[in-house]
Amino acid sequence: MLKRINNANRNCIIKNAIVKLKNGDLTIMGINQTQKSNIKTLIKRNDGFISGNGKGMYMKNIKPYTDFVLNFLVKNSEIINGKALLPTEGKPVIAIASHGPGFSWLPLPALTGKVFIENGCEDIVVGMYPHKIMLMIPGLKKYYKKVLGTPTEVNTVDDVVTLLKNNQIGLTGTAPEGANCLFSFDEYVAPFRSKGMIVAAIKADASICLIAHQGAESWNKTINLPFGWTIPFTNGLKGIHITMLPYKRIDNFIAICKRYKPSITSEQLNRKSKRESRLSLNVEIERIRAEMNLMTDEVKDLLKKKQFATKKIAYQ
Repeated sequence: MLKRINNANRNCIIKNAIVKLKNGDLTIMGINQTQKSNIKTLIKRNDGFISGNGKGMYMKNIKPYTDFVLNFLVKNSEIINGKALLPTEGKPVIAIASHGPGFSWLPLPALTGKVFIENGCEDIVVGMYPHKIMLMIPGLKKYYKKVLGTPTEVNTVDDVVTLLKNNQIGLTGTAPEGANCLFSFDEYVAPFRSKGMIVAAIKADASICLIAHQGAESWNKTINLPFGWTIPFTNGLKGIHITMLPYKRIDNFIAICKRYKPSITSEQLNRKSKRESRLSLNVEIERIRAEMNLMTDEVKDLLKKKQFATKKIAYQ
């Protein structure tokens, strides 16, 4: 079986094994039997797969985007626990990320690409989903397909589940706030409008990685109601975000990753009625949003500390 593994994917497993060894997670050097069985998910797609053709792309193809964003749009960037994004458990990873106002998310795919490339996983197939309306803007569908590997030919939850169950993609995901990223709520992570990716992850029993981030909010202007008021019956709506282009280089961007284990499995979901399934999924989705807001609080604290340290150095 090992003869079928390309060098890049073998390096990914070995590097992760070495990291685990240093952390005391392995007792011997090399690849154990569990990891050997997991290698199948990190093998290149079968012959005939065309990167960037609507069903994902090789992570190595995101490098131009990664280099541009991290070199020209962000001065200092950091991703904490980035290894949680890697599909080391033998199944694909679904990244559920906070969107943030406007283009606040923009450095995140760049940092994700950096994590995969630095860990020798550049030949894993990936593809991130933007809001559907973005694909309706002339030229953007082709851009997302080629630059971020958006699986534009995979349009339904069932299609995504099939893609995941067949291990045809190693990493996919979205920011579930959808159009709510245009509005300001009492919590940073807005109520979710696009829930299909979370449903697909649970139905496919895929690994879920939550991501919170801070730092690029200056590419946006927020106008809130006075006195901390919110509009009644809107789940905390208090203002609007005015999106601006990334007109200046930001000083610091921090993201944090955390694996999330749903309280319900696909098998349990299949045994429920449609009503029970809907209610169970709604509970899970609210749990995810709450966890992401707590993670955002943590990132905000880290960013404040970094900004304080930077100012202190500047005045010395």
